[in-house]
Amino acid sequence: MNKRFIGLSDVTRLSLFSEHKGPAVLITTEERLDLFKASDLFNSPASINPFIQDWSIRKDKVVLSFEQAIKAFPNDPDALQLRLELNQSYPREQLLENFLDYGFERDDLPGFSIRGDTITLYFEEDESHHLRLEFFGDELDNIKYKDNDVKSFDINPLPDVELSDESWTAKLIEKLDGPLFLDAPELYYGEVSELESDQERLTWFWQHCRERQCVSFGRDELDLSEEKSPLTSLGYYRGKLKEFAEEAETWLKDGYSINLILRFERTGRYLQEKVIDHLNVAWGRYINHEAGTLRLIFEGNTRGGYKDDSKKQIVLTEDLLYAYQGTRSLKRLPGKKVSDATQLSIGDYLVHPESGIGRFLGLEPRTVLGVTRDYLILQYAGEGKIYLPIDQLPLLRRHPGTTDTPPRLSTLGTNEWARAKEKARASAQALALKLIKVYAERQIVEGESLGPVEGWYEQIDASFEFELTADQARAIDEVLADMEKPHPMDRLVSGDVGFGKTEVAIRAAHRAVGNQKQVALLVPTTVLAKQHYETLFERYKDMPVVVEMLSRFSSTKEVQSTLQGLKSGSVDIVIGTHKLLSDGIIFKDLGLLIIDEEHRFGVAQKERIKGFKANVDILSLSATPIPRTLYMSMVGLRDISQITTPPQGRKPIQTVLQPYNPNAIRDAVMFELERGGKAFYIHDRIGSMGSRAMILQTLIPEARIGVAHGQMSGAELEEVMVAFEDGAYDLLLSTTIIESGIDIGKANTLIVERADRLGLAQLYQLRGRVGRRQTEAWAYLLYPGKLTEQAQRRLYAIAELNDLGSGHLLAEKDMEIRGVGNLLGPEQHGQVNAVSLSVYTELLAEEIAKLKGEVVDKTPPAKIDISLDARISPTYIADDEARITFYGRISDTKSLAEIGRIRNELRANFGPIPEEVKNFVELAKLRILATQKGVSNINEHMTDIEITFHQDGVENLDYDAQGLKKLPQSIEVTSYPPGFSIKKRGIKQEELSKVLSDVLYLCG
Repeated sequence: MNKRFIGLSDVTRLSLFSEHKGPAVLITTEERLDLFKASDLFNSPASINPFIQDWSIRKDKVVLSFEQAIKAFPNDPDALQLRLELNQSYPREQLLENFLDYGFERDDLPGFSIRGDTITLYFEEDESHHLRLEFFGDELDNIKYKDNDVKSFDINPLPDVELSDESWTAKLIEKLDGPLFLDAPELYYGEVSELESDQERLTWFWQHCRERQCVSFGRDELDLSEEKSPLTSLGYYRGKLKEFAEEAETWLKDGYSINLILRFERTGRYLQEKVIDHLNVAWGRYINHEAGTLRLIFEGNTRGGYKDDSKKQIVLTEDLLYAYQGTRSLKRLPGKKVSDATQLSIGDYLVHPESGIGRFLGLEPRTVLGVTRDYLILQYAGEGKIYLPIDQLPLLRRHPGTTDTPPRLSTLGTNEWARAKEKARASAQALALKLIKVYAERQIVEGESLGPVEGWYEQIDASFEFELTADQARAIDEVLADMEKPHPMDRLVSGDVGFGKTEVAIRAAHRAVGNQKQVALLVPTTVLAKQHYETLFERYKDMPVVVEMLSRFSSTKEVQSTLQGLKSGSVDIVIGTHKLLSDGIIFKDLGLLIIDEEHRFGVAQKERIKGFKANVDILSLSATPIPRTLYMSMVGLRDISQITTPPQGRKPIQTVLQPYNPNAIRDAVMFELERGGKAFYIHDRIGSMGSRAMILQTLIPEARIGVAHGQMSGAELEEVMVAFEDGAYDLLLSTTIIESGIDIGKANTLIVERADRLGLAQLYQLRGRVGRRQTEAWAYLLYPGKLTEQAQRRLYAIAELNDLGSGHLLAEKDMEIRGVGNLLGPEQHGQVNAVSLSVYTELLAEEIAKLKGEVVDKTPPAKIDISLDARISPTYIADDEARITFYGRISDTKSLAEIGRIRNELRANFGPIPEEVKNFVELAKLRILATQKGVSNINEHMTDIEITFHQDGVENLDYDAQGLKKLPQSIEVTSYPPGFSIKKRGIKQEELSKVLSDVLYLCG
C-alpha cells in the first residue's frame, strides 16, 4: 500500500481515496479542503475535519486538514461521549453537570430547560432542533428527538467548546483507522511556523506516517515506491467545448461511460442545449458508470479529470473544460463622480477674450456699491490678477494646458495677447485656404445620384422591430439626401454606442442596393464583422439582397466565392475587416463605403480607403470621433449627423473610479451574477492572461470565466464569444479586443484593470459594451495608487460623462487632452497652444465661413449690470467644487427650460432656495432671453435702467409698442444707443429681473 503517484488531478486523487475498501484518511491543506468534500459522489461519503463534538457520528472515510490532523486529542475519546439509553438510570446532578461541561447553558439557546421530570436540550438557537428527556426519578423513561421517539441518543460537546483534560496527549490522526492518503504533502511544510514546537509537531507527523500505510500524491521525505496510476489524467480543454463534444462522442461510441461533475447547474443546461445535445445525456446525483452515457452530476467542487481504459470509465469536471485559458449586495464604491464635463477646477487654465490666458484660483465674494456677487479670480504672469464677475463665465474658454505642460500666462497691461491672436488668425487664414480647397474639390467631383426606389424603402422599414428615435430619423434623412446629390457623400454619423448608428447604415446600404450598387462595410475586428453580418443577413433575408463576409472567420472556399461574387456583381453587400483593403478585391460597381468605428483605422488604411473609388459615397460611424475628424466637422468641412437621443428605457452607465481592490472586484461581479447578468473584465496584457484567470477564479469561485484575446485563432475567438453570449461563461476576461461593437445581452458590468493605460476613446468604447439594455449598468475603472496628470484627466473625464449621448462631448474632451494633431500636413500645434484649441477653432471656423461666403454670427452674450445680490452663496452650497459646478452648468446653458431643471435640482439637493440664489437664477434666464433678443447691454443708472440693442438704429427695432404702453412702468424708446430706458421709480430691487423680462418678451 506504500506508494507514490505523481501528476494526478484532484478528482483522480479523490477517486482513489473514495474507492479504497474500508476506513481511510486523506490529509490536505486548509485551502484545498473544498476539493475533497465531494467524496459522496463516489458513494463513499467522508467526514470533513471531525473532532470530539462529532466523534460518535464520524464516517469511515475522513478528510483532514494538516493542522487538524496533528491537533491535540484525548487518549480515550469514547469516554467523553454521553450516551443516553431508555430505562437506564442517570443521577440528576451528575447529568446536569455533564450538560454544562458540554457547553449547554440553563434556560438559554443553545442550552437546556427543566420542567418537573422533563429536561429539554436545545442544540441550536432554533428551538425546533431539540431533544426531550422524560424521567421517572433517575430512570430515563422516554426519549424524543424532534418529537420522534428514539431508543438512544449520543450527546457530544457543542461546537467551539474547549474541553480541558490532562488526558489530551494524543493527536487526532492517531485515533483514526485506515491508510493515510497524502494530498499535496509539499505544502505541509508551509502549514507550520518556525517555532521549535511547530517543527517538533512536523517531525512527529512524518514519523507517524512511516509507521502507517501511506499513499502520497506528491514529493515528501517518506521512502515510498513511485508507481504509475491506472487512471490517466486528462488534459485541459481551455474553453474549447466543441473539441470536448467531439471527443465525448468518440468515447461513447467506444462504449465508455462519462461522468461530468459540475460546479454550476447552469453550465449543465448550457452544455445540454448548445454543445452535447446530440449525445446520450442523463442527469444524476452520483457517479454511475453506465456505458454509452454522458452523465451530468451537480454539484461537486473538484478539479481535473481521468480516464480508466481497463474499465472504460471517464470522470471529468467543469474545471477541466474551462480552466487555464489564456497561456452580494453591491457596495457603493468610493470614487470621483462629476455631473458635468464643463465644470471648472481650481488650477485650470482659462482664456479671456481680452486679457488672454490666466490660471483659475477659485471664487471670492466681493461687495461693490452695496451689491454682493461671486467673482472668478484669474492669475496672470507676474503678480497680475483680475476679478471677473461670475455672470461673465460664458466669455471664457478653457485651455488644455496641465501642470505637466502649462501654457504661458499672458501679461496684463500689454498687447502680447492681441499679437498672439493675430498670428493665430493669420495661420488660420492660411490653413482655411488649403482646407476649403480640399472641400471644394470634393464638392465638384462628379458622383452618381442614388434616389429613392418605389416600394423599396418600405421593405426595410417594415423589418425594423423598434421605433426610430427623432435623431435616428433625422440622420437617415440627411444621409439619404446626401446620396441623392450628384457629388459624393462624405458624412460622419456620431452617436453613443447602442444609439442606433447601425440602423442608419442599413438604410443607406438599402438605398445603394436599390440603385444596383454594391456596398462595402469596413469594420475593425472579426467579432464585430460577424455580428454585423448576422444583423444584416437577418434584415435582408426576405429580400433579393446577397450579404457576404470577409474575415478570419471565413474559410478559403468562402473567401474565393465572395471575391468572385464581388467581381461579377452577384454579391450586393460585403462586410469585412482589413481584408477588404487587400489589392485582390475588385468590385463590379461599388456605390457606398461604410466605415464603422472610424477612429480604429490608421492613416495608411484611410489612404487605401480613399483610393477605392473617387466618386464613392462614404458614410463613417463613430461613437467617439477622432480629434481630427471632429475638428473638421466643427469648422464646417465635413458633414456630420449626431444621434444624441437614447433608445426608450436606456439608463446612464454608472461609472466608478476605484483604486485596484480585489474585494471591490468580487463585490461588483457577485452583484451582477446575483441579478442574473454577466460581466467583462479587461486585462490588456496577453502574457499574463492565464495567471489573471487563475487569480479571478480563486477570487470569484462562483463565476465561470472565459478568456478572449487577439492572439487566439479566429475559430477559438469565435467559440469563446459565442459561448459567452449563449451562457457558457459568467465573466469574460479579455483584452481591449471587445471594445468595438460587441453586443452581449445581460452583460451589464464592466471592470477595467489599469484604466490609466488606456486612451479616452478606448475607455468610452469599452464602457459602451454594457448598458445596452434597460438594466442599469456599472463600469469600474481601476487604477494604481499613483497617476500621471494626463491619466487622471482622462479618468475624470470619462467619469464626468455619465449622461447618455455624451460621446461627442468626450471627443471634444479628447481634443483638449491630446490636441487636434496635424491637419492636412501643416503643423498648427504652436498656434493652438498659444491661444487654446477653442479660440483657434473659432478663428478657423470664421475664416472658412468667410471663404464659403457665409455670414458669421459673432453676437456675444448680453452684458447685464444691475444692483442685485445674485450669487450661489457658501451658506447654501458649502462645497466650493459643487458651487463651481453649478455656476458652470448655468453659464453654459442656452435654454430657459434647462435653467428651470437646474433650479429644481438645486431645490431637491440643497433645500429651499434663498433669495440671492433665486436672483442669480433669474439673472441667468434674463441673460439667455436678452441674448436671444439681440441685446448688447443692460445697465442700471441712478434713475433708470438702460437696455441697448446691437441694431444700427432705432428704426430697425422690432417691438410691440401697444404692449409696452400697457406695462405699469414708464418706458421710453431711445434713439442712440437704440433701445429702451425704464424709469426705476416704484420698482423694487427684487422685481428688476421680472420687469426687464416683461419688456424683452415684447421685442421681436
